Amino acid sequence: MNIPLDPAAITCDWLTHALRDSKLLSQDRNEHVVDFEMEVIGEGAGFMGEIIRMNLSLSSAETNSPTSMILKIPTTSKNRQVGQSMGIYEREIRFYKELQPRVNVRTPAFFYGAMEQTPDPAQGLAILRFLNRMPIWLFWIVFRLLNWFGSRKQLGFVLLIEDLGHLRVGDQVAGCSSGDAKRALNTMASLQTRFWQSQTLTDLLWIVPFELLTKITQVFYLQALPKYLTANKDQLSYREKQLLEWLKVNAVELMNKLSNRPYTLLHGDFRLDNIFFDDENDDVVLMDWQSPGCGPAGLDLSYFLSASMAADVTDQEMDQLIEYYRCQLAENGVEISNEQMRWDYEAGMLVVLLRVIPAEHQDVLNLGDDRGHDLVITWI
Repeated sequence: MNIPLDPAAITCDWLTHALRDSKLLSQDRNEHVVDFEMEVIGEGAGFMGEIIRMNLSLSSAETNSPTSMILKIPTTSKNRQVGQSMGIYEREIRFYKELQPRVNVRTPAFFYGAMEQTPDPAQGLAILRFLNRMPIWLFWIVFRLLNWFGSRKQLGFVLLIEDLGHLRVGDQVAGCSSGDAKRALNTMASLQTRFWQSQTLTDLLWIVPFELLTKITQVFYLQALPKYLTANKDQLSYREKQLLEWLKVNAVELMNKLSNRPYTLLHGDFRLDNIFFDDENDDVVLMDWQSPGCGPAGLDLSYFLSASMAADVTDQEMDQLIEYYRCQLAENGVEISNEQMRWDYEAGMLVVLLRVIPAEHQDVLNLGDDRGHDLVITWI
């Protein structure tokens, strides 16, 4: 069955074949999709893909298929080239097919996923290891060339998952309450302890270790920093400028030290826009699995807290959330000292800064509407 490259290529016939392949529709009973409507959602929240609610009309009411589901398909903007070359569409489909059955937290139900043939994940890891042995100036040149070669042909990727529209979705720009933050941190700790030092993460070669991303993180930071300093020269304090300059020299060493911490499964984009709150059951659903990785737990912790809490949150409130997370790890069997937790968190915050500054000050990724820019600026 052909894989559609954009939403316009979706047809009743394609949906019927996809849902029959997933055993949601019965071919023997000739169950099929009669008609459907598309509703674009998630505008300003996702930069790499189209998120579309599919409302289906089915030939029979007595089927296993829901009549509403979410279609995820690569964006038609220039971000598609970045997403394809970075492997994010492939990783999300692989997550639902290979890893979702092993996770112990709620994620959207998986209905169907397909992708065109991509390079062997082992080859991708070998290329990253090769790149990380290069000096930074050469790394950037070779990396851009590999991205160009890897995205010359548009590949098809498509995913059908559960519609969570009946739940309350987080809003990163608005921030969240302490109660919502604790629900999210409880989910984070459960997921991380499930995969603490797990052989599963090294066996699944499409899950990229953090240690192989240090050079690329630093390269993007160095490319974006001059633009950021120019745009914010009147707002930055002397100490803030010192910190940004310190990272130019020391970021790779910092990330290498962080890489030596115990590893676990990282969501990679653990923020409010990717969390649905099930208030009735006091639970959360974690979605958008385009960036799973393997690395120290403090990275997801810092990423979430830096992105999700209101700007006026006090140091005491933040300390309480970090301690709550540490206690949740302990309840699930992973003990970390207060001192080490604090180091992991603060080192992780510096890595978040390395990642977020390039999101606003670069020419590779289109952030879309004003909300995308507001989100990143508020984050920084």
